[in-house]
Amino acid sequence: MSLAIILFALTLAAFIARVVYRCYFHPLARYPGPWFAHISNAWRLVAFFSGQHHLMEQRLHARYGRVVRVAPNWLSFSTLEDFEAIYGFNKAIEKDEFYDFGRDRGSRPESIFAAKTETSHRVKKKKVVSPALTSTRITSYKPIIDKHVGILLTRLPSQSKGPLPEAKNNGTTAVNMAPIVHQCTLDAMLELVFGPRLSEHPYSDTPAGEGVCSNLRIMTKMAWSFSLWPAFGWLMNTRPVNAMLRRPTYSKQGELTGMAGLMGVAMPRLLRNPQQVVASSQPSIVKGWLEVPPDDATRMTPAEVASEASNLIIAGPGSTAAALTAVIFYLGTKDGQGWQERIREQIRASQSHDLGPSSLELQAVIKETLRLSAPFPTAFPRVIRPGAEMAIPSLAAPLPVGTTVSANTFVLGRSRELWGNDADRWEPRRWLGSEQHRREMETKFVAFSKGSRSCIGRELALLLLAQAVIGIVQQWKFRSRGQLQGKSFLEMQYDECWIKFEPLDLSLSA
Repeated sequence: MSLAIILFALTLAAFIARVVYRCYFHPLARYPGPWFAHISNAWRLVAFFSGQHHLMEQRLHARYGRVVRVAPNWLSFSTLEDFEAIYGFNKAIEKDEFYDFGRDRGSRPESIFAAKTETSHRVKKKKVVSPALTSTRITSYKPIIDKHVGILLTRLPSQSKGPLPEAKNNGTTAVNMAPIVHQCTLDAMLELVFGPRLSEHPYSDTPAGEGVCSNLRIMTKMAWSFSLWPAFGWLMNTRPVNAMLRRPTYSKQGELTGMAGLMGVAMPRLLRNPQQVVASSQPSIVKGWLEVPPDDATRMTPAEVASEASNLIIAGPGSTAAALTAVIFYLGTKDGQGWQERIREQIRASQSHDLGPSSLELQAVIKETLRLSAPFPTAFPRVIRPGAEMAIPSLAAPLPVGTTVSANTFVLGRSRELWGNDADRWEPRRWLGSEQHRREMETKFVAFSKGSRSCIGRELALLLLAQAVIGIVQQWKFRSRGQLQGKSFLEMQYDECWIKFEPLDLSLSA
């Protein structure tokens, strides 16, 4: 018998033994799930690249129940109690190398998003939030948000496909809101983070900003896939593949474009000259960080500032765009027409653009949309550490240390156990009622996660969503046309959201 045959036989035997172990003798073998998920992470990667993994996970829980084995060492949960145990205040359920996204971080500081331990996260949160993302600071950013909402409103007519045949006399036009909204949220976030020095005009309108929105989408998609299957991540980060797939692109003016232009040129230029950020009279997040005194324990190093700024740019614009696109779509549906008018009447009655936080109806529309169409329809994994083996309630046996656990916000947002038989219906009215009822609703709301690691940009995102909706409903009546189309990766990425806009007679509201 040749050596090659012997090696092949040994390899095959090892593979079969591994499959048998994972399917029948692994500590998680008791939990149901797709057969292929029991033996390889590749199944989860394929599901992810389909862009429908949130729907697939919902179907898996409908078929198998509360706990599903979605990878050899990964369990997905579907109840609020499980969500709170995983993402709440249990210090022994933490992050791991998954959030390095297949790369050797080396000496680079980890961001608040990637911080693995509760202690590390607490330190970073104090550095990131206290100087720049408190409620008072966020209120000071409102003029910047209003500026970019104004730019969005001026872009809409230029992006329209012209008068519709059935509405030639009233000026109705059709616009695909998805790309315009993403452009708006990216430009707004860049100025909120870096201030006005990054660009005199909206960054996406500059030669360097060409293709930056699509590049950002690809970056978040690929980074998450690297962690789902580390072998794939290692391959994609090798030098030959990097050189082949990440070739720089340039504008007609010769400027480096896309994310390479932003991260490789614009950001370092600002961070090498922090005094120009601090000198600006306009508030910004980076300015808040740089103004912390050098002897203060919460002062960040330049490398930390770069890491946290990158984290906000990668995580913020796409998810906020997904949320705003969905809000506009649902307001444009038949059920949403009345809610448009309610918000419009409240604006007229208040004579104020600060309606957002005080309007229960507007907040109901936003929260119901975030519940039904989660901007992050992705399960963010955590790892069981010593002391957390029994942290998730009602399991038949302790979970082994090192087990990956998660709960998907999309699945919980459409859970009939939480929201009733109409969980798949957009119904903002469910958020109205007594103060006690609204507090009870908040306990079920997981769009921004829960616990100490809940989204640090929650208030900023809600402010941007509210101001954008106010700006649009003041100027137009609008109706949704067709379906909201997109795919889910790290965040929900919408490609089509066609809206028919009919201008209002503003003289009537004067």
